[in-house]
Amino acid sequence: MSDKGFILQSSYGSVFSVVEDLEEKVGEQNNEKLVTIAGRVNNPATIEIPENSTLRDVIELVGGIKNKKNFKAAQFGLPFGGFLTAGSLDKVIDFSLFPEGVEKNIIILSEEDCIITFAKFYIEFLIGKVKNSEYEQYFQVENEIERIWRILDRISKGKATMRDVYLLRYLSETIKTKLNQKHNLILESIEQFYGEIEEHIEEHRCPAGECIHLLKFRITDKCIGCTACARVCPVKCIDGKLKEKHTIDNDRCTHCGQCVAACPVGAIFEGDHTLNLLRDLATPNKKVVVQVAPAVRVAIGEAFGFEPGTNVEKKLVGALKKLGVDYVFDTTWAADMTVMEEAAEFQERLERYYNGDDTVKLPILTSCCPAWVKFIEQNYPDMMDVPSTAKSPMEIFSTIAKDIWAKEQGYRREEIASVAIMPCLAKKYEAARPEFSRGDNYDTDYVISTRELIKIFKESGIDLNDVEEMEFDNPLGQYSGAGIIFGRTGGVIEAATRTTVEMITGTHLDNIDFTELRGWDGFRVAELTIGHIELRIGVAHGLEEAAKMLDKIRAGEEFFHAIEIMACKGGCIGGGGQPKALKKQIALEKRAEGLNEIDRNLEIRRSHENPFVKAMYDKYLDYPLSHKAHELLHTKYFPKIK
Repeated sequence: MSDKGFILQSSYGSVFSVVEDLEEKVGEQNNEKLVTIAGRVNNPATIEIPENSTLRDVIELVGGIKNKKNFKAAQFGLPFGGFLTAGSLDKVIDFSLFPEGVEKNIIILSEEDCIITFAKFYIEFLIGKVKNSEYEQYFQVENEIERIWRILDRISKGKATMRDVYLLRYLSETIKTKLNQKHNLILESIEQFYGEIEEHIEEHRCPAGECIHLLKFRITDKCIGCTACARVCPVKCIDGKLKEKHTIDNDRCTHCGQCVAACPVGAIFEGDHTLNLLRDLATPNKKVVVQVAPAVRVAIGEAFGFEPGTNVEKKLVGALKKLGVDYVFDTTWAADMTVMEEAAEFQERLERYYNGDDTVKLPILTSCCPAWVKFIEQNYPDMMDVPSTAKSPMEIFSTIAKDIWAKEQGYRREEIASVAIMPCLAKKYEAARPEFSRGDNYDTDYVISTRELIKIFKESGIDLNDVEEMEFDNPLGQYSGAGIIFGRTGGVIEAATRTTVEMITGTHLDNIDFTELRGWDGFRVAELTIGHIELRIGVAHGLEEAAKMLDKIRAGEEFFHAIEIMACKGGCIGGGGQPKALKKQIALEKRAEGLNEIDRNLEIRRSHENPFVKAMYDKYLDYPLSHKAHELLHTKYFPKIK
């Protein structure tokens, strides 16, 4: 079986029909009652449906609906067949719902599925088939199909109006008439799930949490009122009495995810984007490009019996390739790009400061943390000149992947699914920021947390212990030791300092282990003297500690040349999307040491010595802080006073 089909064996598999081996197996049986059941069921399989079976009977034959959720809908014979909802659960299955000449399959949707996301996937799948010169009858309605996709895309991103629903209905009726269709999924979705569509448009809310641009954390009815979430929330946005259901103020929430990590019963829903990945893997002509953050490789192995801190990056690449991912790159490479821009900005500010320019803004704040970004936008709007304007590594990677690499490979932006594997739930929020897009096409399409990826692997029967090791793809894969330590507290500023000092002095330092910047205190100060350069640097991890630091800077009680802030304790290694650990501090220390060990053992430990980074500047960006670099690699932050 091809790698592309591997994922579709899992209970997440939404489209068994694209797996060639299964198609052949069904064809060889020549049994009209043989049907492949997939989607939100516990034991997807190809089964013979007994005489007079109802849809409810069939679902029970494959182990019932996953997570004991309620049935939502069933799609027969993707992409041509009938679309049934709860009213048809107890009706005998009508085999005429399966169009002639198409493999018989039923995709089961539950309340965990977003109807907009499924409809959008359905249309993307259809477009892919048409572009492959399949489904010839759809050639005459290609324009209508493309327009439907654009409307669904806008709805999923909170950019549509109710007038779009009218247009969606009109276009779908046109297709149904032209093709003499018996069933039309879009029309039937509008009829059956009008309220859900309206909720997306009017309230900018996705009930299933699959639309990343409408992401909002919420506390579900599982809440036991233990107060664990409220106690760890750094911005105090969770309220509720003991033993009563709590609530989240989404205006104050920074999406750091510490509440999710602390909840003992899984009552906080942070959105689930696993199916986004699986559906992209199943969509014809879609190129799935995955980037993996530094902190993921030293934590994900814990779910498979590895010690915390074990570097399983090669196994991780192998597992992603086994799922069918086309390209697996390393966010760490983009961390080196971030260092180049931040270090040049730091150098420029320092030189102006030492030359007596009293207009220079210090400290410079270096961080790749989106929870911190939202925190400062909401709480310190008067300090918006502190942050570096360089994008985070995730966004730098996605920008280069879509605007430079994709063009070199001959792909259009729209053909690329840019997926980020991150230790952080706030990265989902960051990916949805409008400044990180070109029109409606976002640089990072969606984010999969470490925990979500673990779930995908386990549901698909993939064990990292048994996976063949593979290397990251290049040129966006080779990284330096400076890039890898981005994953721990103090690592970003240490990486930037390595390059900044060498750029200013023009000398190659023998010792670049700035241990003064390391440690576990929530707010720590380091004073570095390197040659004629004296630096005072502040490091904070945890937003409560960050607030203390920023308050002191604002009041003039502290002066720093540079500061680093991470929302999560330990930095990204302790991100809200990482595996939960019983002995958290021990696990964090081992994960941090795992990153330090990778750094120590690399031949290249400075970002400015990464040959692929140098080549990117030489060929496309000229030099750090150039006009071209500013256009692609820099951003702005905005006060968001609530």
